[in-house]
Amino acid sequence: MKRKTKSISLPLKFPYFILPPVLTAIFPILSFYSKNISELSLKFLGKPLLYSIAATTVATLFASALIKNKNKASLIVFLLAFIFFSYGHLSQALNSKLFIQLPRGIVLGPDKILLPTTALLSIFLIIKTLRSKKTLAQIISFISVSLLIIVGYLTCTIIKNEYKKKGNSSTTTISLQNKTSVSQETMPDIYYIILDGYARQDILKSIYHYDNSWFVNSLRKMGFYVADAARPNYIHTYISLPSTLNMRYLDDLPQKYGINPVSNIAARQLIYDNEVTRKLRTYGYTIINFASTWEGTNESYQADVTYKSDEYFKVLGRNIALDETTIVFLQTTLLSPFIKEVWFDAIRARTLATLQKLPTVPLLKGKKFTIAHIIPPHPPYVFTAEGNPAPGTELEFSRESTDKYIDQLIFISNQILPVLQKIIKNSPNPPIIILQSDHGPSSLFGRSNEWSKNYSEEGIKERSSILYAVYLPDKNYRQFYDSITPVNSFRIVFNKYFEEDFPLLPDKTFYTDFEKLYEFKDITSIK
Repeated sequence: MKRKTKSISLPLKFPYFILPPVLTAIFPILSFYSKNISELSLKFLGKPLLYSIAATTVATLFASALIKNKNKASLIVFLLAFIFFSYGHLSQALNSKLFIQLPRGIVLGPDKILLPTTALLSIFLIIKTLRSKKTLAQIISFISVSLLIIVGYLTCTIIKNEYKKKGNSSTTTISLQNKTSVSQETMPDIYYIILDGYARQDILKSIYHYDNSWFVNSLRKMGFYVADAARPNYIHTYISLPSTLNMRYLDDLPQKYGINPVSNIAARQLIYDNEVTRKLRTYGYTIINFASTWEGTNESYQADVTYKSDEYFKVLGRNIALDETTIVFLQTTLLSPFIKEVWFDAIRARTLATLQKLPTVPLLKGKKFTIAHIIPPHPPYVFTAEGNPAPGTELEFSRESTDKYIDQLIFISNQILPVLQKIIKNSPNPPIIILQSDHGPSSLFGRSNEWSKNYSEEGIKERSSILYAVYLPDKNYRQFYDSITPVNSFRIVFNKYFEEDFPLLPDKTFYTDFEKLYEFKDITSIK
């Protein structure tokens, strides 16, 4: 007679069937954060994780109650979650490859092809799962274990890198003491306006076959000095701006953090709290920032007054408060076709609001230092030459998008000229205006993942040639010269108008790619 054995079961069982959908929702969020950890803080993870976990849990429980099979419900929601979080990546990968040409010039882009394909695939997988006669337990277990390993690895990586970030957050500050007492009444307002990625005139002519002499001549007629051979000190915004605003080279960064730190937070800290701002505050200046959509010059910049446009974006016909990082993340999901235009609208709104508000700054009382980082002509290309929303927007510099770059450059050129005229006209005392780009474009290098294979001296020349124009109250530009670099801009200003005696630094330009953030290679000789 066989003896009956009792199976031991725990009084409370964990609903393991919800793991595949939940972990599938957690993975892309952690992956996005890990890849962009240098630009983000842990605060970003809160809402996406909460909403995704809640949505997949509720969906799985509801599906389980509806079809009376936990494993099938789990697999169906897992598949739908996987499709949801991977759609945006596929759409971006096929952005310039998947088109169908129809009669009368009608073109179906990737989303118009992918969306119905995705819908049909989802229906097919759901029907296939529902008709399956297998228990699916092994599949559920395999997916759960695999995802637990991946999510666990990402979590450990994030914890390790966050620990490193804390070490990277301390930056070296070089304090420059005021040497004289200058009359407060004679101090001019100072404007530092960055047109991101604006190419130098000769580069526009030789590479883009565009004659920009009309813009340069307009600046000169207005009283600006325009340097014909200006170059940046560094060819990426996150190191170019801290060098300019701290009036020094950043040799201490690789020495302290290595050439490939987990985060560029040390460089960004040098933007948020920079030497030019600190010094002007001691002279009684109010610091004004026109917040851009880029992390280094958004509302985190330590200004006394921050201007930014409305933070409500229209999604599916409704105004919803979304931060910009969340918008970028949502572009990797199935919401990409609906959210993409939201992000471009945000950049357009910020740009137009800045251009509209800048001429009113002179009307404010007191001495002011104003920084305005204007993203165009840098991609994404959100403006046509006439200022209309640009169709089929590109997110990065590329050989295929040179026409769109020129269109956006024409737009911002036409817009910034009257802004400068109004600033000068509205100023009670003639102002100081530094108008420059932080680096040049990179159509020859291509997209960020193509730099290594496309590296060339011509690409270096394109990326390291910038617009550089300065307006001084007395229009005496003897201290400026054609080959100037931005590291000396504010040194000259402080020497001339605040009776300081900063020595001018050698004009050098350094290359670094997207992989090794602080590996600075001297490219000064490549001109």
